[in-house]
Amino acid sequence: MTLEQLTPIIIALVGSAGLWGFLSLRAKQSHEKSLKDDAKSAEFNDTLREQVDRLSDKLDKVISDKEKLLVEMSDMKASLAEANATIKHLEELLRARG
Repeated sequence: MTLEQLTPIIIALVGSAGLWGFLSLRAKQSHEKSLKDDAKSAEFNDTLREQVDRLSDKLDKVISDKEKLLVEMSDMKASLAEANATIKHLEELLRARG
């Protein structure tokens, strides 16, 4: 074989090796980028989960406080109704005497 016959074969081999190297490097970079994106996504999810947990705790406290206030309001309404009944009774006694 002459040099003229070997030249296209050598060029093809060098070109395919270069293409293979380029494609390998590109796949490696794509994989590394995917790993970084997954790590960022996991970190974001962890942060989001912590925020949801904190908000859930705050919501539980608000609901508990609201229930306590509703009980207190109910007690106050009962006391007010009792006081109104007493006042009306006393007014009737005063009218009956006078």
